[in-house]
Amino acid sequence: MRLFVALFVASGLWAQDTSAGSTDWKNRWDNYLDQTYNWKLVGAVAAESMFEQSFQLRKCGRPPYCFPHHVGGSLARRTARTTIELGAGALFKEDIQRRPSGLPHFRQRVVFALTHAALARGSEGTWRPAYSRYVGTLGAITVSSAWQGRPLTTGNLATSFALCTTNYFQDALFSEFEPDIRHFGRTVWHNLRSTFQ
Repeated sequence: MRLFVALFVASGLWAQDTSAGSTDWKNRWDNYLDQTYNWKLVGAVAAESMFEQSFQLRKCGRPPYCFPHHVGGSLARRTARTTIELGAGALFKEDIQRRPSGLPHFRQRVVFALTHAALARGSEGTWRPAYSRYVGTLGAITVSSAWQGRPLTTGNLATSFALCTTNYFQDALFSEFEPDIRHFGRTVWHNLRSTFQ
């Protein structure tokens, strides 16, 4: 908890240095609110937890309480990760927001998404390792281990970190192609509506 408070205070002080910093902090804050508290994303976490729980019913020792416990753990992990990323991103002066590349060809876009999945833009605009994302992932693993009552050993930490970093690539691909997926979905929906009217 002290880490969260320290990151918020330090990042808030850094963001007030210049007017450009204030604008940058507002963008970071808006992105943080969207990534953490957007009802669609919270619903997606709940749906994913429900799907995972359907395969783990035998592991559950207290059946009526397993789903709320699992969803709560997922939301706590996500909130810890995005909160730490917000503060650490301000301290390290890096932008970890994922944006489409704008490249014209499918293959170029896939390569861009995969090669930039673990990178962030620094304050000078160059790409570098996304340290705030790594710190956020480690914080989320710590919170998850505490929530589940598992010891935080080196082996558990390394395994969990390796699994979590694979999500970087999934998220990068989704961010790259999300506008296309939305466009395709709207087109299909419009065609279905016009067919049945």
